[in-house]
Order: sequence, then structure tokens, then C-alpha cells
Amino acid sequence: MAINRGTKRCPNSECYFHNPENAIKKRWYQPHGYYTSTREPITQYKRYRCSACGKTFSETYFTREWHLRRRDIDEMELLFEWCKGTSMKELTIMFNCSVGAIENRIKRMLELAKSKEVVLEIERPN
Repeated sequence: MAINRGTKRCPNSECYFHNPENAIKKRWYQPHGYYTSTREPITQYKRYRCSACGKTFSETYFTREWHLRRRDIDEMELLFEWCKGTSMKELTIMFNCSVGAIENRIKRMLELAKSKEVVLEIERPN
């Protein structure tokens, strides 16, 4: 998974390259090793360091899965159920998770919709 320099910026809000206009001008990050997750010990995730401020981050930082403990919740199904008016209690039972996990996903989807970086992956039957 490579970082798209045109749409990404340094996670540090104080950094020069946090501004997208500055981040587009040059490659502002350098490779900085790997890490493995305790949840997926076989998978190695690339780490990077900002060349201006030194902030380190992983390749997952710019994905929808960043900092999620539960990656098995189907966001499309959650969105459809939530839009249909399914109660939070019913959603927690349906997805076998806490109210906080549901609220977190809905909040993330709202932020992605506001930033217009949403990519819906819908599979069509043949």
C-alpha cells in the first residue's frame, strides 16, 4: 500500500506539510521501518517519518481502518441499517459490538462524507 502524495498530508497539524498545498509540492515522508499488529502478527505494516517535523505514522493512517479495533463490521450494512432507522440497541446486537463502536463508525463515515473521500465498494452479482 503506497501513500498517495497528492491527497495525503502530514498528521502533525503544526507541520509545514500538514497543509495539502505544501504536501503536493514534494515527497515529504521517508520510509521508517515496519510494525506488526498483535491482531495480525503475520502482516507487516510500513511506517513513515515526515521529513520536516519527524512525526512517524503507518500506511494505515490514511485508510478507513486506521485505529479500529473491530475490522469485521460491514460499514455498508451498518450504514443501510442506520439509515433505515434501526435503533442503536438493535445495531449492537446485529453487529455484536458496543454502542461506542457503532457511534465511532457512524462518526467516521460522516467525516469521510464531509471530506468527500468516500469510496463505496459495492459488489454486483453476475
